[in-house]
Amino acid sequence: MAALELDGIVRRFGDTTAVADVSLRTERNDFLVLLGPSGCGKTTLLRMIAGLLSPTEGRILVDGQDVTTLPPRERDLAMVFQNYALYPHLTVERNLGFGLSVRRTGKEELRRRVDEVAELLDLGPLLRRRPKELSGGQRQRVALGRAMVREPRAFLMDEPLSNLDAKLRASTRTRLISLHRRLDTTFVYVTHDQIDAMTMATKVAVLNHGRIEQFGTPVEIYDEPASAFVAGFMGAPPMNLIPAELGTGPDDGLVLRAPDLEIPLPYRGDPGVREVLVGIRPEHLATAPAGELRGRVDIVENLGSEEIAECEIGGARVSVRGARPIGIAPGDHTTLSVRPEHVHLFARQSGRRLSWEPEPASLLVP
Repeated sequence: MAALELDGIVRRFGDTTAVADVSLRTERNDFLVLLGPSGCGKTTLLRMIAGLLSPTEGRILVDGQDVTTLPPRERDLAMVFQNYALYPHLTVERNLGFGLSVRRTGKEELRRRVDEVAELLDLGPLLRRRPKELSGGQRQRVALGRAMVREPRAFLMDEPLSNLDAKLRASTRTRLISLHRRLDTTFVYVTHDQIDAMTMATKVAVLNHGRIEQFGTPVEIYDEPASAFVAGFMGAPPMNLIPAELGTGPDDGLVLRAPDLEIPLPYRGDPGVREVLVGIRPEHLATAPAGELRGRVDIVENLGSEEIAECEIGGARVSVRGARPIGIAPGDHTTLSVRPEHVHLFARQSGRRLSWEPEPASLLVP
């Protein structure tokens, strides 16, 4: 069990800043997911936590201990790599116990730990095989088991599911959630897949260009994204983002206006900002005879129990998600409705979330 704290972490490679002033803190037993697109700095950050890279600035603390300058072997953290990094000439059994044998662990203790992990991960029938005789999912379990036998303070995982097919990814996610609860320790997990983050994490740090865009629970990040970047990254399909102008209506209430869009808001007062991005989750849009959005349906995707319609509204692409049949077809002209509480506003220039402050009545611009 370990609480992890990153304090002003910076990593530069020459003139390039890969990680810029990252600070966060996890509680013991958190499942922290570092989420973001390729090149955002998440793997670099994980490697600094592991001790494989040194930060240019900042501190890394594990359970209050400053480990910034400690070598990897003294941090008591176990790393699971994307390519599994198994020894091809060793059996599964010897791969599992390799780290313990290097540490000169006694034979009885080594055998006990290997047997416990093999039973937990259903690796018993595979102990005599070599990695080339295993499937991708089995190799992933061996790599995880090799880390588990060490009984570390925390597990660090660099996209361990990226080489698995969709069905195996789903089943392995379930296994990792179960393992996290059973092992009662801290996981730090790197991925670009927001489904991994939503299903497994207790905390998510969304990174963009080496900076944390938002840090919170999966529900907080999905329901109240701090920026247009986070809104457009989380969700499948992601949140619709439509450029619009914020003004006042006949009754002095605020109204969002764009081509083929007019959405009244339950706010009054000085908007403070005019150019905004309107954010609406696809599942919060529904067809209605007199909706606030008007457009043409281009594509309807059948997902089995659901359908996703892609529409063009005032030059913007808008996704609509609903139970099958969704009730519209390619070529249809349709009107869509959204409830005001499901409308998110972002400043168009900065991309930051706008929040409504009732006293005095105005939108707060970060």
